[in-house]
Amino acid sequence: MILDLIFPKICSSCNSPARENIICDVCLSNVRLIGGRKICSKCGHPFALADSIEDIRNDGHLCGKCLTGTYYFNRARSVAFYEGWLRETLHRFKYHGKLGLGRALSRILAEHYPTDLDDIDSIVTVPLHIDKLRTREFNQSIVMANDLAERIKVPLNAFALKKTKGTMAQYEMGNETERRRNVRGAFIVDDARKVSGKSILLLDDVFTTGSTLNECTRVLLKSGVVKVQVLTLMRTINQLFGLTF
Repeated sequence: MILDLIFPKICSSCNSPARENIICDVCLSNVRLIGGRKICSKCGHPFALADSIEDIRNDGHLCGKCLTGTYYFNRARSVAFYEGWLRETLHRFKYHGKLGLGRALSRILAEHYPTDLDDIDSIVTVPLHIDKLRTREFNQSIVMANDLAERIKVPLNAFALKKTKGTMAQYEMGNETERRRNVRGAFIVDDARKVSGKSILLLDDVFTTGSTLNECTRVLLKSGVVKVQVLTLMRTINQLFGLTF
């Protein structure tokens, strides 16, 4: 208590008092969560506002992409929309080396961990190509996954996947066909014996079209993984056609 008075805890984002939290209430209030909305039961695509979490879990509706069997994973969930303060914080974390913000982001991820995900054996992260890793010096997904793994008491297998070839940034791709082609064959499983027969939670920072996550899932399943569920901190808004606020 005395130490808190001498060295008060401050928000890792705006430097205002944060009490016991890593980020202050004002910054947290700017995060628009996806929880509480009706979503696609497979990929987590939000449809409209929902009355309760039960509506989300039991609705069972699929979006157009999932009706066509686009995705290999069992289900995907995202915690919040890719916008505003949260998007800016992620960019500062990823591209400007503000590693302290990683803990704040992982806390949001852990505190809003979806309740409708099945039990998992381990967490696997989407890897960076070695050239990008040398430039950035860290993988943002591993930083977030490490804290999440500790909180939910599940092992982290951070290097189960490897990215064997460089790809263009997915946001530079003109359409989804190009995105799928861009990442096709870009990932391998390092040691199939470590993932075979397991239920995996595949973690990344942002879900855009899901092409990268889908390719990682395909490779994991080919290596003997029995189930892949996807969790991302955010989901891009520009892909949420038909969303009603």
